[in-house]
Amino acid sequence: MLEEFFQDLRYGLRTLRHNPVFTTVAVLVLALGIGANTAIFSVAYGMLYRPLPYASADRVAVVFMRYFPRDFNFGTMCIRDYLSWKENNHAFEEPALFRGQRMDIGGQGAVPEQVQGAQVTAGFFSTLGVRPLIGRTFLEGEDKPSAGSLTVLSESIWRRRFGASPAVIGQGILVNGAPSIVIGVMQADFVVPYRATEVWTNLRLVPPTRYGPWFYRGLARLKPGMTIERAQAELNGIAGLMMQQNSYYKQLSFPTLSLRDALLGPTLRPAILVLAGAVALVLLIVVVNIANLLLARATVRQREITLRLSLGASRSRLVRQLLTESVLLSVIGGVLGLGIAWAAIRAIRAWNPGNLPLIDAVRLDGAALAFMLAIAVLTGVLFGVVPAFASARADLNSTLKEGSRTASGSRARGRSRAVLVVVEIALSLTLLVGAGLLIRSFANLQKVDGGFSAAPNKLLTMLISPGNTKYSDARAGLAFYDEVLRRGRRIPGVESAALTDSLPPDRQGDADTFMLAGQVLAPGEMNPVITRGTVGPDFFRTLGIPLLKGRTFTDHDTANSAPVAIVSDGFVRRFLPNQDPIGMRIKQSGPGFGNNWMEIVGVVGNLKYLGLTVETDPAYYMPFAQSYGPRSFLVVRSAGDASRIVESLRQDVQSIDMGVTLAQIGTMEQALNLSISQPRFNTMLLALFAGIALLLAAIGIYGLIAYSVAQRTQEIGVRMALGAARQDVLRMVLLQGALLAGIGTGIGLIGAFAMTRWLKTLLFGVGVTDAMTFAAAPLVLLIVVLLATLVPAVRATRVSPVIALRYE
Repeated sequence: MLEEFFQDLRYGLRTLRHNPVFTTVAVLVLALGIGANTAIFSVAYGMLYRPLPYASADRVAVVFMRYFPRDFNFGTMCIRDYLSWKENNHAFEEPALFRGQRMDIGGQGAVPEQVQGAQVTAGFFSTLGVRPLIGRTFLEGEDKPSAGSLTVLSESIWRRRFGASPAVIGQGILVNGAPSIVIGVMQADFVVPYRATEVWTNLRLVPPTRYGPWFYRGLARLKPGMTIERAQAELNGIAGLMMQQNSYYKQLSFPTLSLRDALLGPTLRPAILVLAGAVALVLLIVVVNIANLLLARATVRQREITLRLSLGASRSRLVRQLLTESVLLSVIGGVLGLGIAWAAIRAIRAWNPGNLPLIDAVRLDGAALAFMLAIAVLTGVLFGVVPAFASARADLNSTLKEGSRTASGSRARGRSRAVLVVVEIALSLTLLVGAGLLIRSFANLQKVDGGFSAAPNKLLTMLISPGNTKYSDARAGLAFYDEVLRRGRRIPGVESAALTDSLPPDRQGDADTFMLAGQVLAPGEMNPVITRGTVGPDFFRTLGIPLLKGRTFTDHDTANSAPVAIVSDGFVRRFLPNQDPIGMRIKQSGPGFGNNWMEIVGVVGNLKYLGLTVETDPAYYMPFAQSYGPRSFLVVRSAGDASRIVESLRQDVQSIDMGVTLAQIGTMEQALNLSISQPRFNTMLLALFAGIALLLAAIGIYGLIAYSVAQRTQEIGVRMALGAARQDVLRMVLLQGALLAGIGTGIGLIGAFAMTRWLKTLLFGVGVTDAMTFAAAPLVLLIVVLLATLVPAVRATRVSPVIALRYE
């Protein structure tokens, strides 16, 4: 048996070598299909299934909080909520708390920089069961109010900023301008809570005097024998108790996700599975195409097969031989596809749209190689089985006679090829509809109004964090920012400059509850949490935000003047419908804010602060001089491309104080593009797969019609000899292609209606059964099919009746 296998292998290699054109085309198409599948498999396995580098990671869960009226599916909790959960907890081992935060790192004479950081309670690292590369992590009690400030570094910042020196342990650094002691360095593969996190500081739990602010999420390990479903049931009970304690919370729940799902977020898993399904459909189309090529070759090899059968070869032996050739061809394509997969993985990791979590787990490894080999063998069997059995069923008598081109076997193969082309068209249409929906969705996303009219490429934004503690004093800080604005405005080409703590499309500075004078609330009830912005006098003018009523802030709105506020149009519509807000009073609610009532002096347009896909949040604004905070965004509008003034602006700001940290420097256009980078990536990949499918479908139907024309040469010649016009022949061939396209389109539409349900979470502003997409996609496919049919159809009209009647 093994000897026969090697004989088949050697014979297959000779056959492929003697047909270089067929072999080259088939190998390249297979390499594309198998390579793309291997690349997407590596992404899916790395992100969705590769074991996380944490002890018993399947028992670790992330706990969110959701409540009405601030109805975020995966929202945050406050420290008071955490303490209530912890007090009533029985499902988890000691729960931890964390908060993501941008942090300014300085000290030791180095240039300060801003990095992604996290504040975490003492049990954070022990919950994950991780050990540091050097040093230690937080100990029990180091999250108490009396504990000192401690810091754990990532390996990346340790190498980049501290030269990988072990002496960093015990050294003091500045974190957000305050001294902190470095106690440890984490391994490079530690990516909790975010992939880009480089600093962890101890969160000191000061006993809360009120609810809010809502900044935190929980991290906890399930107790042995406990399931996440049972833990969720317990959390639902705790939520009920909390609603009794605080009537502000309505429909309170604690959504709980596994650690992996929390890291991936709500849309990444569906996106990966959709792309995996799309690339699998491309491979099926490749299978159909190669099967069609093999059926066409079967006609050429018919005499060879018949001769071998007549010399005593069994049909099962021939099938095995032909399947060996097919699998060999597929494996060669798979090996070449590894190069395509390697390049694709490098491109995905380099691009890394939206800073994908767990991207470092995506690599071409043993699992990917095993997948490639398995998919190559399976593909070879799939595209080889129909041609192999069709060839082995050859009729010896009719094939050995003259005129074998019209034998029933050829007609049967023609029918098989027609069926395969119909399948190919149906699969292509399914992909085309999916790509069309994503393209429409992405187009809608690009049309979303962020709320400002200034050209995004003319707006430059920069986050300024003064490291010196002297800037905590409002007088010193305001003087510093006045100088920043003065120098920024004198740069050639700058039209205006302003300060703010929040920026569209997704850089919300703060959010909290509020009170309106005269508003009557039920006992214990609070107004909902909304965006609270602090902006300078020229902010609305710089971004081009419309003033709808009243006035904007001016230089006269200082700490010594009457407190004022501006509200958004969304705020008025939600909380003050059919009322004139000008002259009404508003204040920040909760203990510690006193009776600092502010008079509403203006109404402005809505701004997106929570992302382009999220409904606009109501907002109210306070003057920068009356609500000073050391960290602020500088927004500059220029007459031309704002990216050209980056260095000038950077130098001017740092010349005021070299200890200032500058971060998130870029144009508003770059910020908008970054916010939609993952939808763009999904759309581009699915559109690419749909384009490949469409091309393969065109090749498939071209090959089928060309084969059919060749088979019907005699018939066409007779028709023309009997007086058929060229347009009649053209119509006959085009109708054949149109019939196949019509059948494939009908089947494809049914498949598309079923398959596009998986796209629901990836779409914005378009339904999964969008009529325009379902009308346009078949139209595009039919046009491509008819164009592919036109070439052999025109060739058929040029058949000479004299030559055709002598044609065998």
